Amino acid sequence: MVHVNLCQKIAPFLPSASKPDLCYKFSNQTDEAGCFSTNVSLSSFSQDFRYYRDSIAAEASLLEDATEIQVNASHKLLISRIGGMALFDDVNSYYHPGQMYRGKIKVIDYRGKALKNKEVLLVVNCAEQQFTQKYITGDSGTASFSLDTSAWNRTLVSLEASVLQQDSDRDPGTADLSYQRASYFIHPFYSTSRSFLSIIRVPETMPCGNTQSVQVDFKIYEEDLEHGPKRVIFSYFVTGKRGIVHAGQQTVWVGLPRMLEGSFSIPLTFSLTYAPAPRLVVYVIFPNGKIIADSAIFSVSTCFRNKVELSFSTPETLPGSQVGLRLQAAPGSTCAVWAVDPSAFWMKPGKELSSHSIYGLFPSVYNARYPRQVSEDDRSCGLPNSDEPDVFTAFREMGLKIMSNTNIKKPRVCPTTPLTTMLRGRGMSISRPMLTFAQPHKVYNKHLISTYQPTMFPPFSAAEEKAHKRFHQTWLWDLYSVGLSGNKSINVTVPDAITEWMFCTGQNGFGFAPASRLIVSKPFLVELPLPSSVVQGETFNLKATVSNNLQQCMRIQVTLEESAHFQLKPCKGCAYSSCLCAGEAKTFQWSVTAEQLGLMNITLSAEAVASKELCGEEIPFVPKQGQKDTITKLIQVRPEGVLVEKAHSSILCPKKGNPAEESVSLVLPLNVVEGSVRATVSVTGDLMGLALQNLDHLVQLPHGCGEQNMVLFAPVVYVLQYLEKTRQLSPEIKDRAAGFLRNGYQIQLQYQHPDGSYSEFGTKDEYGNTWLTAFVVKCFVQAKPYIYLDNRIIQAALSWLEFHQLPSGCFKNVGQLFHTFMKGGVDGEVPLAAYITAAYLEAGATPESSVVRRALGCLAPALPKAASPYTQALLAYTFALAKDSQRTQELLHVLDQKAIRADGQIHWSQTSSKPRTSTSPWSQPVPVDVEMTAYVLLALLSKPNVTESDLTMASGIVAWLTRQQNAYGGFASTQDTVVALQALAKYAALTHSTQGDAEVRVRSHGGFGKKFQVSYQNRLLVQEAALTEVPGKFLVQAHGSCCVFTRMVLRYNTPSPQDSTSFALQVKTEPLNCTKDNTRSVTVHVNVRYNGKKSTSNMVILEVSLPTGFALAPGSGMSLQHGHSVRRTEKTQGGVAIYLDKLSHISDTYILHLEQEIEVTNLKPGHVRVYDYYSPEEQALADYNVFCI
Repeated sequence: MVHVNLCQKIAPFLPSASKPDLCYKFSNQTDEAGCFSTNVSLSSFSQDFRYYRDSIAAEASLLEDATEIQVNASHKLLISRIGGMALFDDVNSYYHPGQMYRGKIKVIDYRGKALKNKEVLLVVNCAEQQFTQKYITGDSGTASFSLDTSAWNRTLVSLEASVLQQDSDRDPGTADLSYQRASYFIHPFYSTSRSFLSIIRVPETMPCGNTQSVQVDFKIYEEDLEHGPKRVIFSYFVTGKRGIVHAGQQTVWVGLPRMLEGSFSIPLTFSLTYAPAPRLVVYVIFPNGKIIADSAIFSVSTCFRNKVELSFSTPETLPGSQVGLRLQAAPGSTCAVWAVDPSAFWMKPGKELSSHSIYGLFPSVYNARYPRQVSEDDRSCGLPNSDEPDVFTAFREMGLKIMSNTNIKKPRVCPTTPLTTMLRGRGMSISRPMLTFAQPHKVYNKHLISTYQPTMFPPFSAAEEKAHKRFHQTWLWDLYSVGLSGNKSINVTVPDAITEWMFCTGQNGFGFAPASRLIVSKPFLVELPLPSSVVQGETFNLKATVSNNLQQCMRIQVTLEESAHFQLKPCKGCAYSSCLCAGEAKTFQWSVTAEQLGLMNITLSAEAVASKELCGEEIPFVPKQGQKDTITKLIQVRPEGVLVEKAHSSILCPKKGNPAEESVSLVLPLNVVEGSVRATVSVTGDLMGLALQNLDHLVQLPHGCGEQNMVLFAPVVYVLQYLEKTRQLSPEIKDRAAGFLRNGYQIQLQYQHPDGSYSEFGTKDEYGNTWLTAFVVKCFVQAKPYIYLDNRIIQAALSWLEFHQLPSGCFKNVGQLFHTFMKGGVDGEVPLAAYITAAYLEAGATPESSVVRRALGCLAPALPKAASPYTQALLAYTFALAKDSQRTQELLHVLDQKAIRADGQIHWSQTSSKPRTSTSPWSQPVPVDVEMTAYVLLALLSKPNVTESDLTMASGIVAWLTRQQNAYGGFASTQDTVVALQALAKYAALTHSTQGDAEVRVRSHGGFGKKFQVSYQNRLLVQEAALTEVPGKFLVQAHGSCCVFTRMVLRYNTPSPQDSTSFALQVKTEPLNCTKDNTRSVTVHVNVRYNGKKSTSNMVILEVSLPTGFALAPGSGMSLQHGHSVRRTEKTQGGVAIYLDKLSHISDTYILHLEQEIEVTNLKPGHVRVYDYYSPEEQALADYNVFCI
């Protein structure tokens, strides 16, 4: 069923109650092909634009009856009073005085269709004179005209064409329509000779390699010739993409008449060196020194020297079948083959690879003229040259430099205004303005007011903007060599409908094969829309739609495979066998209840079966191929409630033959969701092993801003540096890590500003961010050994930072800085200056460089005043990098007095100087404590000489840091993860040993037992096992001669949200009272405020998980972005993440509109979580229910 609503709203400046909107609604069923069309009379709407808008808002929804899947679309229809337009066609931008000027006037309607039998009026304005003439358009919609230029007196002439309307042109009851006029300016062509020549245009695009005779008309007067029979030599040049590609001369013998008029032809073969837009100039130099010339542009189809062909062994095949792919190119060529589903281009039309797009990569082949730096502007007048056409202009448009002692340029006539007189007297000139071009109309050809243009043959289309896109529908993306034979055959397995391109390069140059299409079809098509995940206990309607692609009738039988993971119930009265004739479709339904957690396998089979029972009036057809189709899809079954994830990490180092051991108790809360508990133990022999395994998800946060992207980038660099130093970097690891870096680099460029700086949300922010720019620069520089990075991008960022260095040597805090502790508080601008200085030093700058020297001059006086341990730790690291041992040691001495020591672990805290009293074995990291502790570790290990006492202290810091790691090897937030992994990698490199092995034993009181063997050969491997006794108490023992790193992870779900002292969060949904019309749409109101001790929070993430079967309504995400403090919205798996600048103690409300896509019963609540970006432990949780389901 299709529902359409067309509305013409009142003018925006009128009060809403003054007039009603004019709306027209209708609904109807689609036909068998799924289409519906109707005609709507515009008489239902107003043509008085004083009161109503000149547009109609169209909204449509399509509801599939069987599946109840609904899709929506909207469009704006513009109402125009312009019924068409007149335009000039086949006209030149200049005229030869005294010669006839010819052209055409074309009339088209608003659709671009040519209109015949239209009366047009041509008005010629010359100086103070005006001439008019009427014409009638012919069958092609054009009217030709010819004008005598004798009376134009070498002045600028304007042409204006308009359509003369008659009452008979308008149908009764329709509005008066106007026709847009056409205007055109033509200039006199300046020449010292009355003689002239003209190149006759070739309107069509010429095939590559064809020979075309180009006609040249001329008229030569006796005054330009010597006495007696003489010859006239016509010279010509042709320029193409390689410069001058052809040159020649034509000799014409001239007799004694006073004037000779005639023509000749120049045969030109438009080869690939000419394509796509060659230019021709023809000129004559007379004995008296005068010269005449004309130039023209041609259009040549694109072509390549290497002739390439691509074909499939069959034009049509079934999905999953084998098909042959045949490549043919010049011997020795290497061919790139791209095969892609055509649907990739339905959403991105015009992006497919073509010969035009390849030529578009080299816009220089379309360039006219030549660079401004080598132009011949005569600045003697203090004003730029005019662009009035002359012989010199004809050569300049060709891109040809001309050196001649003939009169080829129009003399300058300098104005005598006081300003120009003064400029000439002082030897000054006025800068030449840049030439700008108007945007052509969407429907009509552009005929703009212009100066000189050569005779215009259809030009090649302008080069498209270069764009790089990734298509997930890509099937083949590979390189093949055709060898010396020039042929290659490959067998491939096809997935779906395919379009394929190929280009090849070799000694014979570049070649491109046009698209070759392979139709991949089935006798019938099965569609199985499913939710990506469901909650345990929820029930959803599984609907499978089968459609017949053949012209014969078939009997289709469908079967849904039963499984222990779900409970299956057929719907009442449903049959699972049905006749389908040509173009028909049938939907089959089941009720599915998810019962077991984990991946639920849905397997459905559809088969065309033989039957004696008639389908309509014929026996059901059974195809020989593709008579059965089986679809298997996986659905994640999640437990109800909110996930709780806890990690406990330890370093166990056996000594002198004695095992190292610890005991860990896994305890569960009373309200744990049944069946949601799972626990694992993992062991690795390398401190960086777990981080290496989880490089792409070290932190469980969204990745939608510039800083979050760098938390995926920076640790990869530190891990690579560590592996390289310890000689553990294998080619496989390097390739995988380089892939992450390249991807992160490309994504980070999206957050770059034109001035070279970076910010959290790119150009959506008003300014770049000083801190983030420094962070990006140091990471990019450190990544250069592993991937290619454009050095200009790095230099632009460094220049921007240097520009914002203050006279004191510190740096101005530009842009919005979300990192509260980096803002400095009582320490002012010192932390930011220390961070940027350290970034410069990490990027390879020396302490003697001007920027670093001035920055250190700012930091040194601030040492006695630095109050917070965070600032002191950052300063200690900065001075250690600057090789200032004295100041580094002074700071480390102060920090040593503030250190918190307990159980062989050392750390620092911004809020406390005493060890925590909590007995929980689980990590409870405070991000700022992790970050500053990591800075102290970096300071210790960056000293010129690291002592044994330094390493002893460092081992205590590492013991504490590893306890704070999450289940993936990262930490709580972004900066703590980046700095801590950098410090741990530095420590691991300094203490790396190739000796020793160990055996790790994990036992429980209930009889669980597991052993892990760790050696140097497998030290990077993360060995993992599931713990089956939860709750339970486990003993972990390490025997052997090397340290091992163990981690226990406990995961479970709890049904009720936690209390919070940081945020107040309330969630409400509408509607509460259900009617038949509102069961598919839900509005969620999220009310949140900050409850902390500060005036405002840091940057906040608001995560909304959606109930099963629901999705954001179209436009809901965009409307959110206009909300208070909202910087970005990002779709996540099963929900949406909303980035907020900050929250205050005043409540803010955020509204989401949801639509049901799949019907689900026994629906479980959705969840909302709000948390501080830099301190995720500060959070609040809330549930919400959908009542009208």
